Amino acid sequence: MRPDSAPLDSRSPLRPEPEVVGPRQRRVLELLEDGARRTELLAALAGAGGLEAQRAAMVLCSELGELETSSLEVGLEGLGAMARATRRMVEHLGGLKVETWRRRDVVVLDDNEITRDLITLALQAEGHRVRSAATIAELSYLVRARKPHVVLSEARLQDAPGARFCAHLRLTMSLEGIPIVLFSSARDEELELLAREAGADRWLSKDQGISDLMEEVARLFDEILW
Repeated sequence: MRPDSAPLDSRSPLRPEPEVVGPRQRRVLELLEDGARRTELLAALAGAGGLEAQRAAMVLCSELGELETSSLEVGLEGLGAMARATRRMVEHLGGLKVETWRRRDVVVLDDNEITRDLITLALQAEGHRVRSAATIAELSYLVRARKPHVVLSEARLQDAPGARFCAHLRLTMSLEGIPIVLFSSARDEELELLAREAGADRWLSKDQGISDLMEEVARLFDEILW
């Protein structure tokens, strides 16, 4: 066997070292994946005439702003700088003028991917910063990492149904003074009961639609002073 055809030893310097990705860095990778999926949905909505160009640009700026902040938080300065430069370019090309003081930080919790993405896009189109979670574990991480102005959540979740879900909201969020809005597949008396147990400030059935949800959230934003 020729020397150049010899198999690589496991200790060979030519073999790449395994990369160690911590939970915070992994979150940035998840942001990239989520953003790519929502960008495809955004393109579909814009192409179908369901979203005007300036609002689409607002969504892109919100996605890039969240990527910028999260990248800098975990020490990925290069990625953060790239996201910042791209965001500024989109703002310039889109002619966007969003008052910073009116932007709100929202966390959306829903285990239905389509619903989660549609709510996120609707909030981003208004210029707000949005982070999303599919499980209560993800929600806990997001709230601890950066306090949001509002938590918007489904009341029925596979990983924490009923009373356990409400207890989690009371212990980890309500005591922090974060308003809670339930936008749930639960209806009528069941939804009202879940909302009261959770200490929710607003609650709506998903039958009412995302436009009604945006109106309720806008009214709640007006009451937030910080």
